[in-house]
Amino acid sequence: MKKIFIFILISISLFAYKVEIKKWSSKDSFYKFLKKYSLPVSIYYNLPPEIKRKIRRIKVGENIFILKNNNQFKQALIPIDNKKQLQIIYKNNNYITKIVPIIYETKKKYVEFSIKNNLSYDSFKATHLRSLSSKLINIFHNKINFRLIPKNTKIKILYEEKLRYGEVKKIKILYANISYHKHTYNAFLNPYDGRYYDERARSLKGMFLPAPLRYKKISSYFGMRFHPILHKWRMHDGIDYVNKIGTPIHSVADGKIIFKGWLRGYGRAVKIKHRDGYITLYAHLHGWPRGIYVGKWVKQGEVIGYLGDSGLSTGPHLHFGVMHNGKWINPLKIRNSARITLWGKQRKKFFAYISKLKKDYNIALK
Repeated sequence: MKKIFIFILISISLFAYKVEIKKWSSKDSFYKFLKKYSLPVSIYYNLPPEIKRKIRRIKVGENIFILKNNNQFKQALIPIDNKKQLQIIYKNNNYITKIVPIIYETKKKYVEFSIKNNLSYDSFKATHLRSLSSKLINIFHNKINFRLIPKNTKIKILYEEKLRYGEVKKIKILYANISYHKHTYNAFLNPYDGRYYDERARSLKGMFLPAPLRYKKISSYFGMRFHPILHKWRMHDGIDYVNKIGTPIHSVADGKIIFKGWLRGYGRAVKIKHRDGYITLYAHLHGWPRGIYVGKWVKQGEVIGYLGDSGLSTGPHLHFGVMHNGKWINPLKIRNSARITLWGKQRKKFFAYISKLKKDYNIALK
């Protein structure tokens, strides 16, 4: 990416080429982009199916770079996800398309501040990053009630910024410390599995979320029941959570989407495959957010659908099922899943990593 941009800058200086930077809006589409720059629609139709799907889901706010010569289109760079971009080149009266990597500029920053007003305000004042406080809450929410966090609480954060042409595109917390009164909490991002652990190699979160949504009540539990629509006794292999239509549904663990679509009486559904032989089912959905497709890897807590009443349903609810090694199990068994503690080689690698981190950034644990 840097080489491509350097080439563009050289072109500008030597041949008076012009670079146009366009910010993608919610009203934009790839078709409109082609039409605006008088590009043939065949560019889209000749793309592989996977790239077509991604090009239809360009993120709002992404910067699109267009290179022109005497107002004639020469080249464009269009990000299609966090790692790749579509390059369109006009050469010898032909349009060539390539998928090239996005090379980010990476910076690590360390900050310390105290809570004087509230976490959101004080973290933004210290870093000018709006999303940092929400990431911090997500890391520690099983340990700390942030609504009750006292004034003068001390915060230490080591974080990594990924920048594209000077614009911060992604933030990742590598280490965080929160201390108040006699309480101290540490979190280290383990680069080997992407989870956060404390200084004793204990994960801050369990493998599963307690529930895939915020719900009003459980209307039906796991086990035999008299089906309200079919009017016969049959096994109910999940839990029914009740809330209003459109309530966001979250993946309870990291995993890969293996099904998205209409699943008989379940209606609109999503299935996700997790580690250790687990599969979760989210059924009777109203719909899905953009970017949810079979084969996508999702993180714990990511929105994968919205509560509905599709299929054989008596009203708005989520049917949540958990399969382990090919058999349906009671989802309540995973609600309080044990936190992971690293042992053996993984533990040694983790301690070696945080030892280097502490040394490089002069981090002193309490």
